Amino acid sequence: MLNRRLIRIRAMQALYAYKQAEGANFQLSLDLIADDFAPDLNSMEYQDREKLEGYKKLGQQLLHEAFSRQEEDDFNPPQEVIMSVEKAKDFFLLKNKRDIDHYASRMVIEAEKVYDFYLQILLLFIELANRAEADERTATQSKLADNQIIKKLRQEKLLETLAIRRNVDWSNEQVLIAKLYREVLRVNNHYTEYCAKKNHTLEEDFALLKYLLKNVILKNELTWEYFEKQDLYWIDDIETLRAAVTHTFQSFVEDGRFKIILLDEEWEERKDFLQTLYRKSILEENQLEDILIPKLKNWEIERISETDQILLKMALVEMLNYPSIPIKVTINEIIEIAKDYSTPKSGQFVNGILDSLSKELKDAGKIRKSGRGMLDNK
Repeated sequence: MLNRRLIRIRAMQALYAYKQAEGANFQLSLDLIADDFAPDLNSMEYQDREKLEGYKKLGQQLLHEAFSRQEEDDFNPPQEVIMSVEKAKDFFLLKNKRDIDHYASRMVIEAEKVYDFYLQILLLFIELANRAEADERTATQSKLADNQIIKKLRQEKLLETLAIRRNVDWSNEQVLIAKLYREVLRVNNHYTEYCAKKNHTLEEDFALLKYLLKNVILKNELTWEYFEKQDLYWIDDIETLRAAVTHTFQSFVEDGRFKIILLDEEWEERKDFLQTLYRKSILEENQLEDILIPKLKNWEIERISETDQILLKMALVEMLNYPSIPIKVTINEIIEIAKDYSTPKSGQFVNGILDSLSKELKDAGKIRKSGRGMLDNK
């Protein structure tokens, strides 16, 4: 369920968060230099404000040059300035190192949270069925608890085990469950029509669950607010979750057994893919920019939107490090993400750059595809 598109989006979001933190760290480093050359208002000694201001500006200029692509001027600044700049550099690099690790860890947790939501949505159907079963006002009607798929889901030991293992439940949200049942499900016209009929086919039971998933679970204000509080990227995950839960119900309809999705070896591979996109986009940034900049023509890289820069570097990392992924797949996925998350013209811009780059890198022998990716080598 944690497909490569979702992985790419999570990597992009983590990289964007890191770049914001990096910018804040640089500003703090500039402030350190400013503090070093701020006049000491409590000192009895003469404060040469003009000299201090000059040292501050020089130090901040040197810090900018140290982390830019321009060549540093060949001159010897005063020792006080050198020491201040070195201290600011060390601070900046240390803060960045910690932030790289912080956002890498958070990125994986947030990706796995999608899986936890998958389990939680399955459990939510059971919670609502429990409420329906205990509702004496509907004693003579068919109920969600009578749904053949939900009946079996309530007995599914693997779901119970996985929920316990990942600490997923609704025990602290019984007020929300009660409100969702009472104010949303019980008065829903589609559900009341279903309940008016006593016996249902398996296909009718499946159709009800698909309807409730789409229109009650994933779109209702109560659940939307709950999930959004748990996950900044909830809106990005809805379609993935809808497909995963639907597939689980459908598996029972097709062969009488639930195929509960697991975080297995496939996730370990996807997690490696996620971490590679993230870390190499940061740690190999200069090398990636060396590849990109010649293709930007009249554009300076600083003028390109932050999101487009991130996506271009991610695409290069993917093309250079994953020979089994066809180049066209990489480019098309990055284009679609650019359309959804960046500027209106980003898709076309990213397409032009990556198409040209991929051809050049293949001709230079830097991209050699294997497996399915070999189709792009012809």
